[in-house]
Amino acid sequence: MKARLTTILATTVFLLAGLSLGAQTSYKIGYLPSTVGQALTKAWGMGIEKTLKAEGAQVQSLDAQMKAEIQVSMMDDFINQGYNLIILQPIDAAALTASVKKAESKGIPVITLNTDTLAPHLACVTMDDYGAGYAVGDAIGKQLAGKGNVALIQSPPGALAGVEREKGFRDVMKKTYPGIKIVGAQNGEWNKDKAIAIMNSFLQVNKDLDAVFAVNDNMAEGAAIAADSAGRLKDVKIWGFNGQKSTLVQIEQGKVTGTAYTNAYDQGAAAAKLALETLKAGVKPATKTLVVTIKPFLATAETVSQITADNRW
Repeated sequence: MKARLTTILATTVFLLAGLSLGAQTSYKIGYLPSTVGQALTKAWGMGIEKTLKAEGAQVQSLDAQMKAEIQVSMMDDFINQGYNLIILQPIDAAALTASVKKAESKGIPVITLNTDTLAPHLACVTMDDYGAGYAVGDAIGKQLAGKGNVALIQSPPGALAGVEREKGFRDVMKKTYPGIKIVGAQNGEWNKDKAIAIMNSFLQVNKDLDAVFAVNDNMAEGAAIAADSAGRLKDVKIWGFNGQKSTLVQIEQGKVTGTAYTNAYDQGAAAAKLALETLKAGVKPATKTLVVTIKPFLATAETVSQITADNRW
């Protein structure tokens, strides 16, 4: 990978390099994302599974189907079955707080991915949601020369990662680009089809829509489909978040303007190696959540070539 991107991912590289795994283990670790069907959660899972299996640890992945109540039930299953550690992507921070608290109280550490919870736990390995949202907003502001109409395709309200991305975006608009008006904001539920419907609505209501920030790539791709069908793709700048492979291709094709990329393989591996080191060192009650933040990289038509094939998930 080229020097610039290597520098941006230095947080992950530093974390991975600083962990010495030593002898193999027989730990049982649960991986519980919001759903197993998304590119991001698959990439996390691959990084987690490869790392744990190399050390002889067992990993079990379950699909919560984007439903908080199912995820709560699956957390109970992991706890009752005596798993040594759980890696969790909370669908709803508040709804999963009690589950995290329960696991930690029974000596089962929890590492969250991207979305934190309200109870202290071992660690949260996260993208820089606020910072990247701010950076995307700044990029859009510069592209529009400080004037125009933009819209947001939001995350579900309980997903703190999406909330932070939107907050960063709104803050830079308020601080630096007062001439840009946010003309719409709707919850796209992380879903491409939902985003298509929302984007169609935005386009119908706003004849002069200049840009859209979708807080994940699935929704950005949905927005691009809608804009293309309406014959307005060239008029609207569309930004996503995460950096999945299909979106990088769409950036190269000129369909999506840009995305905040994170190497999800390395993020999953970082969580897994932290899990193993914690278990080997001995579990201690968490009084404060360790936050490991992965720096973003803005992938655009000018920069996307810096992300090599082996880092495209």
